[in-house]
Amino acid sequence: MDGREMSGGQVATGRRCACGAFSDGELRGEVAGSRARQGFAHDADRFVEDQLFEEDVRAVVAILRPHRRERLMGWTEYRTGGAHFRATVSWEPSFERGPQTAAERRLRVPRLTDVLESILVGSVRDLDGLSAAEEFGVYRDVVRELYRRLDAIENRYQ
Repeated sequence: MDGREMSGGQVATGRRCACGAFSDGELRGEVAGSRARQGFAHDADRFVEDQLFEEDVRAVVAILRPHRRERLMGWTEYRTGGAHFRATVSWEPSFERGPQTAAERRLRVPRLTDVLESILVGSVRDLDGLSAAEEFGVYRDVVRELYRRLDAIENRYQ
């Protein structure tokens, strides 16, 4: 039996396999070196692919848990969303202890008026092209639309 007949590939030149067969030394010089380099290149490519895959997995987990540091510091989080968006509000414990109206104390997100104001004010796209009156008119239009939607939702319950 020579090295070519063994299952599982060649036995290195001058070596015996576990079954006792001795390589006939056919793989020498550039042929053996070329095959070895191809094996190393394949192994290196496989290692890089594995590392990139693991990096992708870490990135996806980071997206799913975007505020890990804040949670470790004791921050609380509220997540919500619609069909085509997601929103997360996070706050530290001292924010919850701040002054709130009676209505705000009944909500899951503390000081919700402050949160909504910070989301709304400054969200206009063409801020430089608008006067202050136009900018705040856009914000009022959003609040009016929200008020109209709340009335519509309330009317469904009556």
